[in-house]
Amino acid sequence: MIDELINFLKTDNIFLTGGAGVGKSYTVSKIIKHYRDENLGVVSLGSTGISAVNIGGLTLHSFFGFGICKNKNELSEYDKGSKAKEKLKNLKNILDKTELIIIDEISMVSADLFEMIYLRLVNLAYKGRVLVVGDFYQLPPIIKEQNLDLFQRSIYAFGSYAWEMMKFKNIELIKPKRTKNLEFFKVLSKIRVGKISIEDARYLYGFTEVNFTPSSDETVLFGRNKEANELNAFMLEKLHSPLLKHSGKTIINDNLVHKDRIDKWLNNLNVATTFEFKIGVKVIFTINKYKNIIDDSEFYNGEQGVIKDIFLNDGEISEILVEKNNGELVEVKPNNYDFGEYINENDELKYNIIASFFQFPLRLAYAITIHKSQGMSIERLTCDLTHIFAEGQLYVALSRAIEPNNLKIVYKKSENFNSYLNRVIKSHKDVDEFYKKTDFLKYE
Repeated sequence: MIDELINFLKTDNIFLTGGAGVGKSYTVSKIIKHYRDENLGVVSLGSTGISAVNIGGLTLHSFFGFGICKNKNELSEYDKGSKAKEKLKNLKNILDKTELIIIDEISMVSADLFEMIYLRLVNLAYKGRVLVVGDFYQLPPIIKEQNLDLFQRSIYAFGSYAWEMMKFKNIELIKPKRTKNLEFFKVLSKIRVGKISIEDARYLYGFTEVNFTPSSDETVLFGRNKEANELNAFMLEKLHSPLLKHSGKTIINDNLVHKDRIDKWLNNLNVATTFEFKIGVKVIFTINKYKNIIDDSEFYNGEQGVIKDIFLNDGEISEILVEKNNGELVEVKPNNYDFGEYINENDELKYNIIASFFQFPLRLAYAITIHKSQGMSIERLTCDLTHIFAEGQLYVALSRAIEPNNLKIVYKKSENFNSYLNRVIKSHKDVDEFYKKTDFLKYE
């Protein structure tokens, strides 16, 4: 299937979609690897800071140099100014060496923003392909002023004139990779599109608990940071071993870069600036790592284990020994997170690293927010629904679960469970219409 997509990208732009846990991120990572192995220029972009970090690239605003422009008319005016000339020249040099632009979390890109992207690509005569990835049923665009242009049919990217002009080949991944339980996957799929039956609600109610006491062998998903931080601190305090700390190390290669940009980037990383832990504490891995010739340790984003030991080098913690839930011991080293920009160097597309941050890719695993759980697969999951009410949040939360037999739902609201579900499980009519009328090539 990956080979087919790579073949399509020789002639077509692609929209890659599918529900949670069907392998979108894995597919994209394989496509990026292919382009890099073949020395073809590939640019990875995220619609938000977090999605940019997850895909290992930049934000759309940063790459395309949109500044504070909110639509294509403002951008056209901005581009006439002297400030924009040098930026556009640099961007043109980069685009000339780019074969593929990947845009992740396309659902959060508004129609206006997509028009701006298209304007940039047309004006700078981009000749490569565009791969947009995401699920419009999940996170919607953040719109401050809903001013629909004459040609726009929706606030979503697919409602723009630009989407029509890009002539995407539409690909949908349909096979669950996270869970093997098909009944659970079917119910999740109905939640995704905002349509659940009384039987589905009854099925979900079977997971609920009112009198819930957190235990050390599960991860509780919260809607807010406050509750997640409090539970992690409480569980850490219960351990009698000494408190250990590892402060992440930041190396800045470009002293002209604003500190605010670095701080904003660090804030989007799914690791703590200072990691506080104890021997015996339960941790969750926050990245995927595969075996290689030098290092045979392997773990996935959301996998868990217990810290067994630490190794020191010149008085600093250099490695952490973690026993994963499957009994395998792995020696975890600090991960290297890079922040940079794309440049055209000697007629080659390069990623110029502005700053690097070194920290263990671990968090305390007793609690995590929905926000930080994106992309994770969690074995023993408990969802606290107290502060889960935004569109798509319940679906994102429940779809982290690998095994429904290990799933619990904490429901403490006075509102009837069924009426709560009817209120939070809904889809946007524009999204329904778009998926209904679009022809998809479906892949497992």
